[in-house]
Amino acid sequence: MRMEFQINPKYFDYSAASPIYPEALRAFMDCSVEYFANPSSAHWLGRKAKQRLLELKKEFCDLLGFNDGRLLLCSSGSEANNTILEGHLKRFPAAKIMIGEDTHESIWYATKKYPGSTKVLPIKSDGRIDFEEFKNALTEDISMVALNHVCNEIGTIHDLAEIANACYNRKVKLLVDGAQALGHLPLNLDSIPFNYYTFSSYKFGGTKSIGGVLIRDNNFDPLISGGKQEWNLRAGTENLPGLAASVVALKKSIDSMEIENKRLHDLKELFLGHLKEQKLRVRINSPDSSLPGFISISLPGFNGNEIVAAMALSSYSISTGSACHSNEIKPSRIVLAMGGNEKEALGTIRISMGYGTTEGEVNDLAKTLVEYLKEE
Repeated sequence: MRMEFQINPKYFDYSAASPIYPEALRAFMDCSVEYFANPSSAHWLGRKAKQRLLELKKEFCDLLGFNDGRLLLCSSGSEANNTILEGHLKRFPAAKIMIGEDTHESIWYATKKYPGSTKVLPIKSDGRIDFEEFKNALTEDISMVALNHVCNEIGTIHDLAEIANACYNRKVKLLVDGAQALGHLPLNLDSIPFNYYTFSSYKFGGTKSIGGVLIRDNNFDPLISGGKQEWNLRAGTENLPGLAASVVALKKSIDSMEIENKRLHDLKELFLGHLKEQKLRVRINSPDSSLPGFISISLPGFNGNEIVAAMALSSYSISTGSACHSNEIKPSRIVLAMGGNEKEALGTIRISMGYGTTEGEVNDLAKTLVEYLKEE
């Protein structure tokens, strides 16, 4: 069967969801047909599916240089983060977790649900973590640190190796949300001593409804109980076709990463250049070293949701930040944490580019956005 794929030329929300690679979708379909049996079944078709599951897990880990741990499958990055946080606190009720101020809501929620068990690690005005401040905050009562590898709102890339080594030396567990990093940054995970690294496949061209945790220990209670899948750490039939698509998407992302990241960096500079030419009053939240193609800007005096809606009328897809809260009208938590004022935080939008973005589309988006801002 021949399938045609076309990415909407005005799509600028890759950080929320990347369009699936055609090859990944074909892998999903082929695996669904050939390995349809339940990997937990004892018959030969079940054993065949189980063997393929193990092979794909190894392929996925090998692509990341992760050879001293295991891949625990989940339905999403949010479930993966919740699994580790809730599982750690269930296993160790007196535990205290340090949480990065710029984390995704699937980690940040714990500061509200468990205020007595969490401590916030602030970010600086440039969105980065102050490493000396981090080391000083890493007191004896901290049993786990949870943070982003890449911030999902402004694209900041944290120095994971430095942070991980500090945690390892203090014998503190480290949970890393890698949803925005996996498939976008060169990684050799064997050299980084984290305990848990989470991801979502649809962030790098795989299918939805599959994510996971790369784990080095299983010293936590399961979030979902029932069957004995995933070493009794996560009940539920494994998403084998989703994993097959993830392996293909991850390989394609890694193979094209060097060229693609240079291209996306240039497109980001092109877009920002248009804004600078117009001398607009704008706060650029994403540092120069942020994830390529990732742009967060604040426009004081405007409402981010209204800008997103206006761009949608011209068929452009941008966002205010995390898709999890796209319908809420409230100031960006991350921009406020960086020292921005409430007007800047309310006027924040996020533009994220990917493998389907072209120079012409970036020029057109900038022109449309500038015209809207000047009319208002």
